[in-house]
Amino acid sequence: MFTVALEEGVALEVNGLPDRLDLSGEHVRDALRAGVSIVCSTDAHSVRGLANMTLSVATARRGWAAAADVLNARPLEEILAPR
Repeated sequence: MFTVALEEGVALEVNGLPDRLDLSGEHVRDALRAGVSIVCSTDAHSVRGLANMTLSVATARRGWAAAADVLNARPLEEILAPR
């Protein structure tokens, strides 16, 4: 199910916008088991929308994600390092 994400080296987004909860906790858990990184996103189009990060992180945590599993929680140097 996560083969293409692994082949392309992309992470999956855990979107915190209440209308766009694309990945459930179960999906997050399955992605992590498959070796796919995730990113937590607010889908914010205004400063007020930044509060959506709480829901994004909560969804990731329901999938048993730790900070080390979340690409945009890593140090910048690690994100930019060649693979």
